[in-house]
Amino acid sequence: MTTAAEIANHPKARLHRELVEILRASGSREGAEQAWIRLRLNPRLWKRIVTYGLGLPEKQLSLNKVAFPDFNLAEVDAALKAGNNLHKVHELACGRASIAKDAAGHYKIGAKGLKISRHASLSLSSAAALRKRP
Repeated sequence: MTTAAEIANHPKARLHRELVEILRASGSREGAEQAWIRLRLNPRLWKRIVTYGLGLPEKQLSLNKVAFPDFNLAEVDAALKAGNNLHKVHELACGRASIAKDAAGHYKIGAKGLKISRHASLSLSSAAALRKRP
């Protein structure tokens, strides 16, 4: 079984943190789009990006969202430092998930980083029914 330190020190987790730092240094979401163009010009870094599957446009959009989250900035940073996978961190950044906390208010450690729980989503029919209630 891997420890929390091993998960956080995995090369892919380190690359996620490095890319988010580069994207945040660009200043905005529009700047992040331009940063991806500059990243392609660095062959050594781009090879690492492609090796871990982050060269795909949908992964780049996810990383842009993680770099500039709509919600949970502190939780997104904590999940990045803990080595959570990109999908879970993206869910945090979109506000569709949160990190579980213990009674003392500390983040709970899961099998692969912090324990992230997805929020229950409403279906369209149940959301419409809730709106019609007096």
